[in-house]
Amino acid sequence: MLRLVELAHQQPRSRHLWVDQTLRPIRRYVQRYFAPLLRGTRWRWDAQGLTLHFQGGAICDFGSATRPELLEGFGYHCLWINEAGHLLRDERLYFETLLPMVMESREGRVFIVGTPKGRGLFQQMYEWGRDPALAADWQSFRTTSEEGGLVDKAWLERVRQQMPARAFRQEIEAEFLDDAGAVFYDVERAATAAPEAAPDPQGRYVLGVDVARYRDYTAVWVGRNDTNSAVACERFQRLAWPLQQARLAALSLRYGGAPLYIDASGAGDPLCDALEAEGLPVVRVTFTTQSKRRLVDHLSIALERGTLRLVPHEQTLRELRAFRYELTATGHVRTGGYREHDDCVMALALCCWGMGARSGRDFILGAPMGARELD
Repeated sequence: MLRLVELAHQQPRSRHLWVDQTLRPIRRYVQRYFAPLLRGTRWRWDAQGLTLHFQGGAICDFGSATRPELLEGFGYHCLWINEAGHLLRDERLYFETLLPMVMESREGRVFIVGTPKGRGLFQQMYEWGRDPALAADWQSFRTTSEEGGLVDKAWLERVRQQMPARAFRQEIEAEFLDDAGAVFYDVERAATAAPEAAPDPQGRYVLGVDVARYRDYTAVWVGRNDTNSAVACERFQRLAWPLQQARLAALSLRYGGAPLYIDASGAGDPLCDALEAEGLPVVRVTFTTQSKRRLVDHLSIALERGTLRLVPHEQTLRELRAFRYELTATGHVRTGGYREHDDCVMALALCCWGMGARSGRDFILGAPMGARELD
């Protein structure tokens, strides 16, 4: 942003285009970042047209990659691509929409900024900038969060202990990784727990339950605290609430009255009420975008570091391989299975959380009520 402001003042009447993944953050960019940089100069923000007018006549239009057809038809001296790791997954957007708009200017320049999100066009461009043969046309720069100087080093070290290693390498150390959207890696290495023919009377068990009413599956993972193992998984579909209640109650009793960590969002809440009415130990977990991601990150770290093992349940392994981080149209990060269910993954995540959580009746991850918050 500082470089954009510098060029706008150095080159009066220059035209710039800033392209982001969505329009939602742009107004905040202008108020939080551009306004302080422009203090002491004459400038104007056209909120309706999404155009920033600079002293001297330079302008910057802001646009979104979600509607590329609305960007076309104009010429610019400088193109600024933000969140390029996401935006340049669509190569046609760059080569067929964005690049032609700066080709008419002899001084046309393209600035590409973002966190790596796997291999693709953004990674290729970075490599072009490191190639001496292309030095006249491309330059590449890479700065980690630590090198940027804006993040406390001690805090970064704590984050390193809490994040999956691959996520840390990508988001903090700015590395281009293969299959960067994936959450779980080398899942077969963690699938080494031995199945139990029957519950061990001396064992301490918990159940993680991802609830579904009709289309999806209700999945249950059984975890054993004293061995840090997920030892059994059950999955069923299209069962009425009384039948689901009876099956979950039977499973809890079979494993010595094991507490049930249940997704209580929406349809799961009345099922929790019914199970509690039977005197069963229920811990309700309210799923939000934030709490679901924290559960998934917690599971990913446990599998990565070998602190949780599971029996080789094929459906769960298939879901783990397909699980992805995705950027939504509103700019939020969500998790989910790519062309797969995620019921077994979420049941396993609840089970993993339950194996380390103190007992409690209700909690929302990040705002605990009666159970500990994730570190």
